[in-house]
Amino acid sequence: MTNNIDSFRAAELAVLGEIWSSPTLWPTMRTLCDDCNGRFVASDDERRAAAFIRDTLAQYGLSDAHTEEFAVNGWKRGAASLSVNGHALTCIGLPGTPPATLQAPVVHLGDGEPADFTRVGEQAKGRIALVRGKGSHRLEKYARAHAAGCVAFLFSSTEYGCLPPTGSLSFGGSPATLPGVGIAYETFLRLERMMEGQEVVAGLDVQSEVFPATGLNVIADIPGSSPELGTLMACAHYDGHDIAQGAIDNASGTAAVMEAARALMKVRDQLKLNVRVALWSGEEVGMIGSAAYANAHRADLEQVKLVFNCDIVGNPGVFFIGLSGYDTERAAEFMRGLAGKEHDVNVVSGTTIPYSDHFSFNMKGVAALMAATGSPKHPNMGPHTYGDTLDKVDLRALRSSTAYTARVLLHLAHDPAPLPARHATVEEVQESLRKAGYEELLKAQGRWEF
Repeated sequence: MTNNIDSFRAAELAVLGEIWSSPTLWPTMRTLCDDCNGRFVASDDERRAAAFIRDTLAQYGLSDAHTEEFAVNGWKRGAASLSVNGHALTCIGLPGTPPATLQAPVVHLGDGEPADFTRVGEQAKGRIALVRGKGSHRLEKYARAHAAGCVAFLFSSTEYGCLPPTGSLSFGGSPATLPGVGIAYETFLRLERMMEGQEVVAGLDVQSEVFPATGLNVIADIPGSSPELGTLMACAHYDGHDIAQGAIDNASGTAAVMEAARALMKVRDQLKLNVRVALWSGEEVGMIGSAAYANAHRADLEQVKLVFNCDIVGNPGVFFIGLSGYDTERAAEFMRGLAGKEHDVNVVSGTTIPYSDHFSFNMKGVAALMAATGSPKHPNMGPHTYGDTLDKVDLRALRSSTAYTARVLLHLAHDPAPLPARHATVEEVQESLRKAGYEELLKAQGRWEF
């Protein structure tokens, strides 16, 4: 028994040594960001990134490294302009927006929360919605504007820096019908001043191209010695947006998963469970890639015990882990204990986060988590803006996130005792979504699968 414990501890130290001294982590980040740019789904950049990830995982020794196609609504950006009372203001089209040229009054809807729409009532109909990106997710605000009869959607950042935000307007894979653009926070504040005591009429022209296309997921495996015990899935989305390098969101998560896989391959004799490595595309346009995989591999999901999803792990600050699914508190306690004083980790069980790829598996009842770094002291640096570039990545934070991810996967693949006893039932999934207040939103987006 002592020899087994010593052997496992030696393997754990080897994994940590591989990550903290890794010569490949930063070159992987550079390739993803400098050579593959934003890796927007269905673009040449995405194809180049997918080939790099597949070939690198194969080079690391993972089994059956391959790509899988999925259908997606392709989108290409065109020019966008916003004119208000004769003043030209900067804006950018939000991915998925249909082309449109229109003129209409602007209605100020604050943070775009339900109370804001209640306050405005019928006055929102036929107007351009002005909302700030604070509080609920962009897609929730967009769905409310759509339901309220607005004719267009102006979405503002909440950070200074003259950086208009991007972000998908996808409705469960269906083309968006309400045109939308992103505006910088400074532009939002200027519009607020212009609207004091008077009606403001805006002219909006946004050009884009929407077309049928395919995206690519990248899949590979680290076989365990006892595959009947199940599979752990380590995943991240490698696609970004077309306006920046997508370094924080989410080259950081992609590199972390690839590095964890490389390190685990060095100690694969300690792994009893299989570890499936999955790098998704299409996350930024509605989690299309992971949803397509979950639908195409429903039978395989019976063996998946936990999905570990890294989304934005290159910021300094707390490493947040949000667990959802049936019977996850035991796994949460294990992760808290593993963190100890070595990692600054906040593990929360029983939470529902419907805006990253783990959610595609939650919808099928599979226990899953989203891992991300950041804190009020260290906010996210520029995701979904022109500012999401390689220079924003904190390499030490990225190594720390990768090290903790690899430790969790190593321990659970070696001893699955903390993992959930079973998947959630359909009824349990529905109840958790209703309790979290997401039923109406998911129905509006065409993502309510029940």
